[in-house]
Amino acid sequence: MKNYIGIDVSKSTIDVYDGKKSYKFENSEIGFKQVVSLSDDINETILIFEPTGIYSYALTHFCSTYKIKVVMVGPKESRDFARSLKVRSKTDKIDAKVLYKYQSHVEPKMVKVPVVNHHAVKIQEMLNVYEGILSAKQKFKNQIESTSSEHKDLVRTLNRMIVNLDLEAQKLFNKIELLLLKDARIKAKYDAISTIPSIGQKSALYLAAFFLKYPSANAKELTALMGLDPVMRDSGMFRGKQRISKHGGQQLRNLLYLPTLCAIQHNDRIKTFYEGLTSRAKTKKLAVIASMRKLILMAFSLFKSEEAYQPLLVKI
Repeated sequence: MKNYIGIDVSKSTIDVYDGKKSYKFENSEIGFKQVVSLSDDINETILIFEPTGIYSYALTHFCSTYKIKVVMVGPKESRDFARSLKVRSKTDKIDAKVLYKYQSHVEPKMVKVPVVNHHAVKIQEMLNVYEGILSAKQKFKNQIESTSSEHKDLVRTLNRMIVNLDLEAQKLFNKIELLLLKDARIKAKYDAISTIPSIGQKSALYLAAFFLKYPSANAKELTALMGLDPVMRDSGMFRGKQRISKHGGQQLRNLLYLPTLCAIQHNDRIKTFYEGLTSRAKTKKLAVIASMRKLILMAFSLFKSEEAYQPLLVKI
């Protein structure tokens, strides 16, 4: 019989619920071993927790090392499940109990021993900081637009900060590129993605880093991780519009929007695909989203095969 344990992960502690009692342990290997001690048979135990970025990394690494099966529940799924249980209060202790009860929604394919790619985790952390710098730079640009030109000293200060952020962003991007491409195999994968028309240096780097985290994902899983999976809103006679879930992958979706528009014009495979959709009365918005999905899956295919992009039609 499967034994489930719900875990809510915080910065320094984890709240645990095993179906009988609540516990609070350190967010460290010492605490994780205490969690394991709650079970009579660790091979029949499944831990349920949210992958909360850097805070859950140590737990994921521990489970990977000791071959402990887990179910990782996305923040939105966890929140929606709590609402379905009519749980109005939110504390770490309550969240652990909610995650324990999530076992009712667990399917066999959701249970797995996690695989941790330390290289990919480090690169993703650096990309998050890089995005933070770009966000701060944009805020200062917006402040310049809302600052009177008469305040010349203030405008100069803002411009100086923007220049400094630009330099820091470029230095960090170069470090990310060096770290990602120092491995010959990863460089071959990156080079393969870069051969796709409309995919530039930055897009190829982001895609390679993303694919490194999920090397064994299939097409359906990959589009879900990107938040490009379609969702429907139908009820009775009402027929809602089809939309994408937008779960996760926001950085990459935003980054690939313009390359997708470019691909519709200059990438023969994407262009043919897009025109086929619009000719079948698909709206342009849906066709663009579908083209982005196809572009990502194309890049993932080349990432795995390490082969260069092949045009749809060879012109002689």
